[in-house]
Formats: sequence, C-alpha cells, structure tokens
Amino acid sequence: MLTRLRSWVQRKDASFLFFFGGRLLAGILAILTVKYVIAFLSREQYGEWGFLGVVAAVLVPIVSLQLPNAMMRMYFDHADDAVAERRALVTSVGLSSAAGALLVALGALALWLAGVQSFVVTLYLVAVVTARVGLNYFSYLTLARNDYGLFFFSKVFEAGTYLGLVTWAVFASRGGQEGEDPTGRLVWLTGALAITLWLLVAVNVVFYARAGLLRVSARIRSFGGYRALLSYSLPLVPSFFFGWVLASSDVWVLRRLSSLVETADYVLALELVSVVALVQQSALQDWPRFYYAKMRDGGESRDSLIARRVRLFLTIHVATIVVVRLIAAFAYDLLGATAYSAGLQYLGYLLLGNYWFLLGNVFAAGLGYAKRTRLILWAFALPGVANVLLNLWLIPLWGGRAAAITTAASYALFAALCFGFARKYYRFTELSKVAGLSLLATLAALL
Repeated sequence: MLTRLRSWVQRKDASFLFFFGGRLLAGILAILTVKYVIAFLSREQYGEWGFLGVVAAVLVPIVSLQLPNAMMRMYFDHADDAVAERRALVTSVGLSSAAGALLVALGALALWLAGVQSFVVTLYLVAVVTARVGLNYFSYLTLARNDYGLFFFSKVFEAGTYLGLVTWAVFASRGGQEGEDPTGRLVWLTGALAITLWLLVAVNVVFYARAGLLRVSARIRSFGGYRALLSYSLPLVPSFFFGWVLASSDVWVLRRLSSLVETADYVLALELVSVVALVQQSALQDWPRFYYAKMRDGGESRDSLIARRVRLFLTIHVATIVVVRLIAAFAYDLLGATAYSAGLQYLGYLLLGNYWFLLGNVFAAGLGYAKRTRLILWAFALPGVANVLLNLWLIPLWGGRAAAITTAASYALFAALCFGFARKYYRFTELSKVAGLSLLATLAALL
C-alpha cells in the first residue's frame, strides 16, 4: 500500500503536492484561527492587527535586500556536487539576513525610545518582523533544495501552534474586555506569534545545520560573489516594494483615510480570499524551481510540460474561486463574523485580483530566468503607482469597495505588462487555453 502511494505521489510531482498540501492545511488552520482572533479582539483592534501584518509584509523583502531570492536563482548555477560553492552561497545570504533582522530590531527600539511609535508596534517589529526575515531566508533555501517535507512541516507547525496559543488565550480571557488595557490583547497576540515563528526558525537552523549547509567554519562568498548576488537581487527590492504597494496599499490607505472598523471588514475579506491565495502562493513558490529546472534541462517536451503546469495552476485557482464564492456567506456565520459581513461585497474583486496576480507572475518567469529583473520592476511599479493613486482618490468616496475594485484592475494591468515584457524572452505555448481559463475566472469571481 505504501509503495503504491509513494509511486502515485512521484508521478503527480511530490513537490507540488507537498507545497500545495502544506499551504492548504495551514490555510484551513489559519481560517480557524480567525474565528478565535475576532472573538479575542474588538473590531478596531482587529483592524489594527491587520494593519501590523501589512507593515511586516513590506519590511521583510526590503530588509533582506531580496538576497534569498537571488540565492535560489543562483543555487541552480552550481552543479549538484558543488557542495562548497553552495555552502558559501547559503552561508553568505544567511549572514546578510541576520544582519538585516538586527538592524530592524535596533531601529525599532530607537524609535520607541524616542517616543515616535507605540510599544505594540515596537514589539511587533522586534519580535515578529525579525523572525519573518529569518523564515523568508529559510523558505527560499527550502525551495531551492526542494525540501518539501520540511516545507510541509513548517507551514503546519506555524499555523497549528499559533492556533493553539490563540485558542488558549480566548478561553483564558473568558471573553471580557472591560477594564483591560486596550492594547493588552494586541501585545499578547504579538507575543504568541513571535514564539511560534522563533520556534520554527530554530527548527530550520537545526535541520540545515545537520544537512551540512550552515556551518560557522564555512567560507563566505568573495566580494565579486556578493556583487553578483546584489546585481540580481537589488532590482528586486523595489520590485517587491511596488508588489507590496500593488497588493497592500489598499489596507494602508483604508487605515489612514477611513476607519478601523471598515479596515477590519476589509481585512477579514482578505482572510477568506487567502484560501484562493493558497493556490497562488503554492504555485509561485514551486513555479521558479520547476521553470528554471525545465529551462536548464531543455528537451523536446520542455514547452509542453511548462504549459501543462501553467494550466494546472490556473485550473485549480478557478475551481477554488468557485468554492469560495459558494461558501463565503456560510463561512462568515461559521466564524461568528456577521458584524464584518460588509466585506462580502469585496470578495469577487479580490478573488479576481488574485488570479491576475498569479498569471502575471507566471509570465514574469521568463524575465527571471533571463535575469531581466529591471523589467520586473517596471511591471510592478506602474500598476503599483496606479493602485495607490486610485486608492487615494476613490477610497474617501466609496471606502472598501473602491479599494477592492482598484486592486483587481491594477492586478490585471500587472498581468498584461508581464506578458508584454516577457514575450521576447520566452513564448508560452497554448495561450488560447490560458485565455479561456481567464474568462472562466472572471465569470466565476464577478457573477
């Protein structure tokens, strides 16, 4: 029985199954966590909690200088038996990530001592963002080595441990908030998340130390080697910043120009959309390794295999959009989130935006392989700036609904730019089938 199961997994591509399965199980646990978080926090506090997550999302890629991304790309430039070269690459990027995390912590403490920011924000930056920087590094290393078992464990461990801590907090608090410090519960959640993430960092350190990749005595890359890393990664830093602008400026502008209550409704809608984003995330995590490997190996079947993988991602994405649209209202009832139900009107646009973002990143793979990362910057920057300007104009008029519509439109522009830029470097086959799936996604999201 186990032999048959192993054979079936190998035929179906074990890495994708584990990447997607890990994200799916973690996503289910995360949705359960939302139920307890909204029971633990007031609506205003939940809006602030979502805003803190947005802050973390922009800092991690900037602090790391996107060197982990460059590490994954250049990992494939060395042969499988080039252990010393790969160890130097991994060690160098690991030290750089640790230095970036330390700078975040010191900067946050300095701002707090100067009275510029609150204790909650400082704790989040010092305890959570620094851990996220470390896990970002280990995530790219896991993908480069195709350690899908560790990836699966990490996703489930993070979601399960945090769910356990939040559940305990809800029952321990007995639901009352009268007389409490209004920020006390945010501090507790930040601490619970930090404990979860740092435990996971420790697991990854032990795993890769035992694998022989993390050694104190390992040599680091020369100045020329670092320069090669930076020449690839630095154009990605503004790309990821504008990617954050594209994906999250709606929450930022809502927080600044609207109310915490409306921000909370929007953030909860994004949590449900994250079920569809599981497909997007697993695809984007697995896609570069798959694409780079196929481009390196070549062969007559290369283009057919790449096209088939693209259709797999998009088909699963469309199916998930349909499922979320069908169960969304029921999910709000199940989560005890009827007070946040205004967010239901945002779901269709947010779901469609996720689809366009996935499609754009698939097209952009050709740019990544050709090391034309400056074009990726333009693909993110133009729709990112458009999204901010539209949000600043329309959110004061129509609130969260405007944020959802402008975000979907900006993602569509992103997909179109990626397609146009990348055609020179790789021509995807069977585009008529991709167009058909895109039409289905639009109908499923908006009708």
